[in-house]
Amino acid sequence: MPCRAQQTAFRNDLIMAKQNKTRESMTRVDDVSVEITNQHDVPTTLFAREDVLIEDEGVEQALDFLGIQETVAELYQRQQAGQIPTYFGEEPSLERVVLTPDFHRGSGIPVGTVARTSGFIIPQAVGNDICCGMRLLVTSLTREDLDAHQDELMVRLREIFFEGRREIPMSPRQREALLRDGLFGLNEVSAENNHLGTWREYDPDEQLEALERVHFSGSLSADETFAFADYIVASGRSDGHDSQIGSIGGGNHFVELQVIEDVLDHHAAHAWGLRPGQVTIMIHSGSVGFGHKVGRHFLDRLIALWPEGSKHPEHGFYPMPTSGPHEGVYKAYLDAMRNAANFAFANRLFLGLMATRALREVTGKDPEASLIYDVPHNLIWEERVGDRVVHTHRKGACPAYGPSPDGHGPFAYTGQPVIIPGSMGDDSYLMAGTGAEHALSSACHGAGRKLSRGAARKLGQEETAASMGKLRVVGPVDLNSQALRQRPDIRTKAFDRLKEEGPHSYKPITPVIDTITDARIARKVARMNPWLTIKG
Repeated sequence: MPCRAQQTAFRNDLIMAKQNKTRESMTRVDDVSVEITNQHDVPTTLFAREDVLIEDEGVEQALDFLGIQETVAELYQRQQAGQIPTYFGEEPSLERVVLTPDFHRGSGIPVGTVARTSGFIIPQAVGNDICCGMRLLVTSLTREDLDAHQDELMVRLREIFFEGRREIPMSPRQREALLRDGLFGLNEVSAENNHLGTWREYDPDEQLEALERVHFSGSLSADETFAFADYIVASGRSDGHDSQIGSIGGGNHFVELQVIEDVLDHHAAHAWGLRPGQVTIMIHSGSVGFGHKVGRHFLDRLIALWPEGSKHPEHGFYPMPTSGPHEGVYKAYLDAMRNAANFAFANRLFLGLMATRALREVTGKDPEASLIYDVPHNLIWEERVGDRVVHTHRKGACPAYGPSPDGHGPFAYTGQPVIIPGSMGDDSYLMAGTGAEHALSSACHGAGRKLSRGAARKLGQEETAASMGKLRVVGPVDLNSQALRQRPDIRTKAFDRLKEEGPHSYKPITPVIDTITDARIARKVARMNPWLTIKG
């Protein structure tokens, strides 16, 4: 029996062999792109300059994901040979994959993956936080307005976001309208609670006009409300407390107050109403528990539908046919996905209203917060390529569409806004998409992780403190509170969460943005610097 040292050496040899194979799959094509060769012949491009960290584990995970092409091809061949009942209504194909420069290992598939399919979709390729996305508002306030009220503002933000002061009552009718018709449906029934709490920040006329600055108008029409009947009814009161709406969520989700430091495209900035010195509100959040319920349910459905006698895929990804005998499952998934997406759009809207409310109450001024854009990065888009219908999956990647050929809409001549945050200690960028087909009209949704959350938690206090510097962070726990001096357990847990999301855990933003620019995926419009971050 081999000794422990021999077992360790053998394990290390296997790891080294896998790393070598992973690196051999990567071929640099030019200054901004790397080709990922694979045995499935799926065209796969990673956009990353040489100064962008490329994570081996992320590439390994991407190669596993590409195995779904072999899975659907074999299943279709068996179907055509009459060995299994009809599963697909048309020949399935994973046509192309693009990896964005914030690419890193994620849950299921790498964050920063864009996949185009035909004949089937992959719910796991958008993850369970359906319609997680970014929302950016620009206000009439300046840095000086914030600096004059720093301590008071931090206290009020903690009260509103974490200490039960959201005050967003929702009636059953409002919940159902929201899930079925998104922001448009919510607008139609907004009068029911418009005199209470954060609803006072909601102006129906302004919000209706702002829908043209929300992707899909924030309104994905759904026929049903999936398994959300209990949420809709709740207490049954027309002014019932809603425990879900206005939740930031965990992980890398945040609400951040920023200051525009530099305008880099004066034409687009003027069109979008941006000026140096303005305070912006950037929001990153998703569907909270709604998407997880949808994802888990339909994964179980697909496992149950798997053709009897067929080996379940080792990579763990299950294709969902878009036509044929299982088309009903596909339509049910789209309906439920839209329910979760509609909630996510509304969640970000209210997070913005909550921040605006705090600014108004503390500064005594009218922030005049105007929406720049709200865009999802965990979703499936049904699109036409010539006379074909394809499905574009984005996981931790956002659309970067260019100017509109018909000249309609607020971004007809500038291209669609692309919102790319840095870490809490780094700049964020607002960009304008070019509609680059070579990148499947997609950009990254952030800088991307450099350390896993587990690795970040192992960092020492001094190293973490040096990284965090003088960052202003508002969380559920006030680490400076006198009341917590006797609770080191609570302080340690809260500090560990900060470690996970500190600047040291993320890639520098500049090489990532330069990749997007050099690859002509989007161009820089404005650079923002963080002033205060609200983390769940």
